[in-house]
Amino acid sequence: MRGYILLLLTAIFFASAACEDDKTADSGSLTDIDRQFLLAAADDALYQVNAGKVAAAGATEDKIGEYGDEMTKNHTQAGQELQRLAAARDLNLPTTLSDDRQLQLDSLSGNSGVTLDTLYVKQMISAQERAVHMMEIQSTSGHDAELKQWATGRLPVVQQFAERAKAMRDSVN
Repeated sequence: MRGYILLLLTAIFFASAACEDDKTADSGSLTDIDRQFLLAAADDALYQVNAGKVAAAGATEDKIGEYGDEMTKNHTQAGQELQRLAAARDLNLPTTLSDDRQLQLDSLSGNSGVTLDTLYVKQMISAQERAVHMMEIQSTSGHDAELKQWATGRLPVVQQFAERAKAMRDSVN
């Protein structure tokens, strides 16, 4: 009986040690929420870079073109940061837009003049509100500490972009 108890305790010890090793190994992998955040944020950054280029080149109002140029620069940097974060987690981010974002970009690119201005501002309000929501979720519900920190730091910037887009809407209409 004593040998059986010793064998059982040894088995429990090794099983618990194996579970600890599993927890350590899993802590380096991404949870679904963290993976989805990286993918969505990268898609958003890529879209805003390209949409910003369209606006900077074709807007009729200077402030819209300047906003587009700023979105291009800012989101290029954000995209590079996301690439670094993803690479550190062995996640390859897409280098092309999702189908939905490509459709938005195509509709924007197919317009000019005041129609382009109006459509770009509408798309930016929607994109910035979506980005604010995404950053809020990641900063409160994400599991990866570095991704949470990045989203928390990025949130005030994105909130400011959203407010500026809404102010442009009020002046365009």
